[in-house]
Amino acid sequence: MKQVVLIGASTIDFIAKSKDRFILKNKNPGEIKISFGGVMRNVSYSLGLLKNKITFFTTLGNDLYGINNKEELENNNVSVIFPSTNKNSAIYLCLNDNDNDMICGLTDNSIFSDLTLDFILTNRNYIDNCDYLVIDGNLDESIIKNIFNIFNNKKIIVEAVSSTKVIKFINYLSKIYLLKCNAYEAKAILNNDSLKDFEILDEFNKRGIKNVVVTQGSDDILYLDNGINKRKEIEKQKNIVNTTGCGDALFAGLLHSLINEKSLDEGIKTGIKLANLTLYSESAVSKEIANLKDLL
Repeated sequence: MKQVVLIGASTIDFIAKSKDRFILKNKNPGEIKISFGGVMRNVSYSLGLLKNKITFFTTLGNDLYGINNKEELENNNVSVIFPSTNKNSAIYLCLNDNDNDMICGLTDNSIFSDLTLDFILTNRNYIDNCDYLVIDGNLDESIIKNIFNIFNNKKIIVEAVSSTKVIKFINYLSKIYLLKCNAYEAKAILNNDSLKDFEILDEFNKRGIKNVVVTQGSDDILYLDNGINKRKEIEKQKNIVNTTGCGDALFAGLLHSLINEKSLDEGIKTGIKLANLTLYSESAVSKEIANLKDLL
């Protein structure tokens, strides 16, 4: 089994759902649920549920949320490395309509500035001993630059996070072992909105990156597997409960397969299984993932 270190954000998710058709600038009846989240936190937790031993660099608030977040991670095979702070936990607010589709999301991630390069290097022994180093677009650009320079002997895997954040990696495409993004993020980092279908993968290939997974919502997944264009059809799901965290679940499936030395093809299949479970979960991570262990 390969060793993996993830570096990224942890948040407290407030997921709000409108009871009826959502009306802007109006008080809408609905329900609000609170859970732990953050892209890398969700991925780390999912990998832990699948019995992988994970090391996770993040920030945790000096509040009850932070304490409980740490305990839940550590009780599920995740070693959490975080700087001491007096700040509160990061907050992610997601507003869904009555069909469980996202209207908008807001994030207060100011605590993440505590995750400095000095802190990472102080604890670099974890990274020195890992096989895969996983980072996301929430990191500061200077930290991203130093990670690629200092740990250039590692297989670095990147989660885009958003169209505005993925461009932080524009100068490092040829140094990325695997990039996971959606179609909008892909076009943003390639600076070309006109690209379609395999044209996206062809352009990535030209830029020197050989492994890319491009999601398209409920449409086919496009992926570059060691420089070869591939496609995976997505079966449409009905009666969806929640879309938050589905991309994180798919990414966790990709990583799970790499950790267990399986192919990217297998990783795509596993990621889809995890994402489909998340569609029917009220939180960003479905604990039913743990029950898939023997099926993966």
